[in-house]
Amino acid sequence: MTQRRYASTGTTTPTESRKPTLAGAPDITNHYTIFPQTVPAGPPPGSTFAISTSDLRREFLQLQGLVHPDKYPNGAEKQLAEGLSAQINEAYRTLLDPLQRAQYILREWHGIDVTAEDASTKHALDSETLMEVMEVQETIEEVGASADAEVQINALKKDNDGRVVECVERLGEAFEKGDLEAARKECIRLRFWYSVGEGLREWEPGNTEIRLMHSS
Repeated sequence: MTQRRYASTGTTTPTESRKPTLAGAPDITNHYTIFPQTVPAGPPPGSTFAISTSDLRREFLQLQGLVHPDKYPNGAEKQLAEGLSAQINEAYRTLLDPLQRAQYILREWHGIDVTAEDASTKHALDSETLMEVMEVQETIEEVGASADAEVQINALKKDNDGRVVECVERLGEAFEKGDLEAARKECIRLRFWYSVGEGLREWEPGNTEIRLMHSS
């Protein structure tokens, strides 16, 4: 099921017209509409999956400067500013990170939630990637307590960083082609490689295992 996130064109009621507004406030229909300068065409396939992080941060800082709660006295406008600021922060964090961005697009536009409670059943990892993850874990078990463990763990980190980059590239290509099944699979793979990366970063000398935890 495809969902479209566009601003409502309904008529404003008298009650709504009395609600406070803030000058320069963004369109909060969805995370993409909040940043029209950076992603004017919205999510893929309307635009590329990749986003300029420097442009996104520049627009984020501009928006926060416009609606920062400290600019307003206590009252309705300050409350509105606090809510907008929180939404801008959430949108920025989501779009900044490829995994968060992919999960958001799949969930909000296509009704595919790879983070749901039943995701391990509905969105299981493919056997090839599962074998790769198991190989990483086995390597850590073998070298974790060795004298040169840190050197080998650093090599595993580098290898995993490469997997993440390749996975993000394939994910972007899938979204831009409108291949949702491929995008879903790559998103699941990316969740696992993120998890492996987190485990490797938390590794300490002497450890012979890493804990895999998925980012939400």
